[in-house]
Amino acid sequence: MEYLTPAARQEWRDHWRVVVGAGIGMACGYSAFPFVASLFVQPLEQAFGWTRGQQALSHNANLVAALLAPAIGTLVDAHGVRRVLLPAIGVVGLFYAVLANLTPSITHYYIAMSLLVLTGMATTGLSYTRAVTSWFRQSRGLALAVSRLGLAVAGAVLPMAVYGAIHRWGYTGGFYTLGAVILLLGWPVSWALVSDRRTAVEERREAAGATGWRMWPSLLRNRRILLICLAAGLTYGPAVGLLTQMQPLLISKGVEPATAASLLSLLAVSTFLGTLITGAIVDRVWAPILGFLFTMGPVAGCAVLMSLAAPGAGVAAIAVVLIGLAQGAEIDLIGYMIARYFGMQAFSAIYGLTVLATGVCSAAGAMLIGQLYDRLGGYNPALGAAAACFLVASFTYLLLGRYPR
Repeated sequence: MEYLTPAARQEWRDHWRVVVGAGIGMACGYSAFPFVASLFVQPLEQAFGWTRGQQALSHNANLVAALLAPAIGTLVDAHGVRRVLLPAIGVVGLFYAVLANLTPSITHYYIAMSLLVLTGMATTGLSYTRAVTSWFRQSRGLALAVSRLGLAVAGAVLPMAVYGAIHRWGYTGGFYTLGAVILLLGWPVSWALVSDRRTAVEERREAAGATGWRMWPSLLRNRRILLICLAAGLTYGPAVGLLTQMQPLLISKGVEPATAASLLSLLAVSTFLGTLITGAIVDRVWAPILGFLFTMGPVAGCAVLMSLAAPGAGVAAIAVVLIGLAQGAEIDLIGYMIARYFGMQAFSAIYGLTVLATGVCSAAGAMLIGQLYDRLGGYNPALGAAAACFLVASFTYLLLGRYPR
């Protein structure tokens, strides 16, 4: 860290534990689920006869969760990270166990997935990003990037672990594996290491019971907030939609099932690289230009997968990397830009608005890709729609303007 200023190095000496705890916590929480969601599609189809389109309808829960995200963010701002995060982790572990014991009724599946998504929202960057951002200022971008590396590492390891558990014990083993990870690793680490810095103003508001709800009209009228939400939604939403069906999508392109599962890990590795690159330079470079450059990558990745009927494992891997790089960069940039443009007073509330945008777009993308496959028998129409969304998002970043002084 020789390239850091003395003040930045002091931040790391004082608060590195929060970064480590947030990284492990996010790696174990609901944020990791999209990396493995597609592994359950075919096992559930075989076990219960539910089509891919029927399963994709479970992502309607993302819409409800997205609507609640700003409210959850406001609670985190008002009461602190720990009071919201720690109970949510325990409940998420419980709902993984419920999913491991599904009945043939698809309604049971819809309810369990809905509850998992709703409670899982509090175990995402909505909580962990505020914790990291509140302790770092001089090297905030780097701290956010390092905290996100845990999620990227988990995305590289978890798909193969869950795939192995499903191969041996069926979908039940996969869900129990996820539950064990969050309860036995995520909760203890978050309890020991994760907290946010509370300012005197925030503590007085908490004591008075003021949660900042009066800020909402001004937040919703802010042009930059709306632009960040649009860019985030059109970047993250299509990426998550593709993730939910990535393994069967690659299989439809002629990639072997085991190779397709391993490419999910490659997706996580590229997310890792995108996070690392942006974190290393975002404290020195205008963040929106990084958003523009990285979001152009998945446009090319989707085009490659669309244009080639059987691209082969090597070419498919390149397309997956291009999509993953953008996702890694976007995850890091959104939190950084919120802190840089708006400060910490309503950080989680604004972050919650971006989660609302990404949740709506993710639900739409996840449902669209499954429904289009059922109706048209292929993934190319969904790939084309995703490429268009990425293209619009890349130019939206450029409209944010200079940082406030």
